[in-house]
Amino acid sequence: MTTEIALKENQDLIILQSNIAEAISESKKIIIFEESQIESAGFYIKKFGELDKALEKLRKQLVQPLNEETKTINAFFKSIQQTFNPEQDRLKKESNEMLTKIRKRQEEERKKEQEELEDAILDEAEMFNDESVLENIPKIEFKKEKITENNLTTKRDKKWRVTDIEKIPRKYLVLDEKLINSIRKDYDYESESPIEGIEFYYEESVRIK
Repeated sequence: MTTEIALKENQDLIILQSNIAEAISESKKIIIFEESQIESAGFYIKKFGELDKALEKLRKQLVQPLNEETKTINAFFKSIQQTFNPEQDRLKKESNEMLTKIRKRQEEERKKEQEELEDAILDEAEMFNDESVLENIPKIEFKKEKITENNLTTKRDKKWRVTDIEKIPRKYLVLDEKLINSIRKDYDYESESPIEGIEFYYEESVRIK
């Protein structure tokens, strides 16, 4: 038996619907042309209110068992999830820790390359006695790409943090996170913050593809 059929055969609901139909039929006879008729209208306004409460009471009675079943089903599935959630969290944590090590190594390699480049330019300037080359020392570009391995890939979340509260413009002093997050979304992952005193950054975490 479907839910719709069960509702149509519910005796309490059948009685309520009959009372509602009767009240509607009677109330339609009332057309207010003078003050004395307001009392009759008030009677049916109250009547419909009582029917509405009775209908809501019955609805709750019928829904309650379903709600209890829903809670039982949700709890059952939650208990299954809890059997593997800790292991999933452990693997994510360890993967993120390794990812941090990889990023740190890449940063150190980039820094070393930059230092070697600057040393070479400095040697050139001393050799040829030309300090003009020191004015525009190029920066080695380093783009952090996503790391993909088997079924895992990394995602980058745009973040920001305060680095110097004294430099933050007055309009940002309330630290309106909604406003700052909106501005942050307009910039790339590695973009510099246009707001003094706030640093733009991102956090990288593991997710399943």
